[in-house]
Amino acid sequence: MAYQVLARKYRPQTFDDVIGQETITRTLKNSVMRGRVANAYIFCGSRGVGKTTVARLVAKMVNCEKPSPAGPCNKCTSCEEITRGGSIDVLEIDGASNNGVDEVRTLRENVKFLPSRDKFKVYIIDEVHMLSTGAFNALLKTLEEPPAHVRFLFATTEPNKVLATIISRCQKFDFRKIPSAMILDRLLSIAGKEKIDLEKDAALLIARAADGSLRDALVMMDQMMSFSGNKITAGEVVELMGIVPSDRISGLSLAIVEKDPARAIGALDEMITAGKDPVFVANSLIGHYRDLMVFKTVGATSDGKMFTKEESEQLKQLAEKLSLEEILYALQNLLRSLELMKSTTFTRGALEVTLIRLTRRDSILSLPEVLVGLGNETVLPEPEDAETPSPHAPAEKSFDQGSDAAAFHWKAMLNHIKEKKMSVFTFLNVARLVEFTENKVVIGFTKDHLFNKEVLETGMNRSVIEEAVRKITAAPSVVEFITLEFPGEVVAKKAATAAKKDMSKKKIKPVIEKAMDVFGGHIVRDFTTEEQK
Repeated sequence: MAYQVLARKYRPQTFDDVIGQETITRTLKNSVMRGRVANAYIFCGSRGVGKTTVARLVAKMVNCEKPSPAGPCNKCTSCEEITRGGSIDVLEIDGASNNGVDEVRTLRENVKFLPSRDKFKVYIIDEVHMLSTGAFNALLKTLEEPPAHVRFLFATTEPNKVLATIISRCQKFDFRKIPSAMILDRLLSIAGKEKIDLEKDAALLIARAADGSLRDALVMMDQMMSFSGNKITAGEVVELMGIVPSDRISGLSLAIVEKDPARAIGALDEMITAGKDPVFVANSLIGHYRDLMVFKTVGATSDGKMFTKEESEQLKQLAEKLSLEEILYALQNLLRSLELMKSTTFTRGALEVTLIRLTRRDSILSLPEVLVGLGNETVLPEPEDAETPSPHAPAEKSFDQGSDAAAFHWKAMLNHIKEKKMSVFTFLNVARLVEFTENKVVIGFTKDHLFNKEVLETGMNRSVIEEAVRKITAAPSVVEFITLEFPGEVVAKKAATAAKKDMSKKKIKPVIEKAMDVFGGHIVRDFTTEEQK
């Protein structure tokens, strides 16, 4: 007997064999058993999740001589012919190659004829979204008022391309991606039947790489059986499937965590030398930081994704060394790098720039720091005959929000908090200093950072901030958190006040110079000089 690939050999023959689509299979079974079969169904979902398989099961069950709540009997002549693909009353049509008006007109003529032997003539049209607009329109009337002996079953991976008028005439079912845990169990079960020694970690790698498609998983397992014989290991799966090993990705991530650009670039070079495409590495890193984000926030098993013991330990260690803000910053930069890679042939360079940026994240100024830096330099007068106070000295009676003294105390407070509790520092670092006196410290958050405000104003986080304020001011100052209406509200108000007092060009010039210094700019044309001429 000719070899039969696993995806065909183990195609579900009853509704109970279908995994991951329990709600859909239950509804369809009940519809057939109660005689409530619709004229047309449309099954939507990604590849390899069971759309065509379920369509065939419906075709078998409506024509089965002895259907049961479990599905078709698979013993009668009709069931056997449909299973073999030889039934003349169940027609499978590829929408991609039969997408013209003429083909649909032929179909319309044929539906008038009664089934040759079965109770129903069933048309299964796969990838129905490939039909042309004219073909869809030619099908409309037949769908709305089909002969009593005809049933239509459509399958599509892109329901957004199917005309709304077609969908409105069908019962629509959305197939979900199959959970990795279910694919893992099915792979191990099939390996047992095929007498294959499949390591659980190897099956886990295949299940994850399949991305919710059982068919893809079975195709990969077929390929592994040809490569490895009767024993399949995790290392062999990594080698054949071109998967980036998790320890390589974790090693690169550790270099980022420890702010070592040379090691990060070296780790990337090793992966590229081993044949990994930079875009593939970037995608793997994005997946890794996504896992870190989930691990950091709600736990490793929150979304049902499975990890090996080694992977769980690696994620745990890395998550402890990174704040959530740092993880999100890495994700944002990697996603931006991936977009840039699509528009350049030098994909490696784009990824290297991103990795260096991530390893030097402490040197990147945040917007609040830029605004405070510009504000301190430009809109406020230099202190007259005053020495900068020590961060441990008693606070003065009142500090202006943008004054050097207030800014110095604010920075000293942040440094103290950073040493005490990094997570509080991370959430507080986006805040604006609104008021700083010996009695009260007011901290503002923009509407984009209300979550940070909520995290800091309660419990132990507030206590950490209050303790830092008392240490810096040597006074029982009250800490108050407020919401700012606009991102630059505090600095902008100070700038406006200063502008009214002094509109001289001597005051404007330092603003430009400071902005150039912060943003790395240069003068293209000096209008001030031209006006003086």
